[in-house]
Amino acid sequence: MTKVKVALFDFDNTIAHGDSVYKLQAYTLLHHPLSVFRYLKAALYAIPFALHLMPMERLKETILFPIDIMGTKELEHFYNTKVVPSYYDHMVKEMKKRQDEGCIVFLVTASSEAWMRFADLPMDVLMGTMTTQVNGRYTSKIIGDNCKGRHKVTRINAWLHDHDMEIDYDNSYGYSDSDSDIPMLGMVKHRYRVSTKDGALSAFVPKK
Repeated sequence: MTKVKVALFDFDNTIAHGDSVYKLQAYTLLHHPLSVFRYLKAALYAIPFALHLMPMERLKETILFPIDIMGTKELEHFYNTKVVPSYYDHMVKEMKKRQDEGCIVFLVTASSEAWMRFADLPMDVLMGTMTTQVNGRYTSKIIGDNCKGRHKVTRINAWLHDHDMEIDYDNSYGYSDSDSDIPMLGMVKHRYRVSTKDGALSAFVPKK
């Protein structure tokens, strides 16, 4: 296997301020006000989830319903108008810096690939929560696991295996705002926390 330098980036509150899923909800309520009734289903599903009777993926599908009512153009419009303006400029530059240094830049996020595919960022690999497509149109039905926590490691390792590569641990980097990404950050030596307040970078020290 070929050893490669990588830079692993989370997205929400790491590259962009805030959570793009919440931005999607606000956009949907503004442009599709009658969809407010769809949130009742999400509220009902929250009960069995809290009782550990339902996996996260099923609950998240109820929250991702906007994908079902928006076409490609509207999802792209949402991303460009509501998500792109929240980018941290210095974090986009950090991605470019690592890419220029020869790192394979991964953007690994729990946000859905249904809208993350429109991210025009200096990255080489995009990994988000995957959903099914019907006649080329994305749906809210999740494929596999929510791309969060240890599942990010599984996705990254699968990609590396498929490309006959392994991470050069000592010369690789990881960035996140959250302790939920500790499994992913454990794949690299140099780890940075991004402040949820202003995007400031610091050494990653677990809060737990």
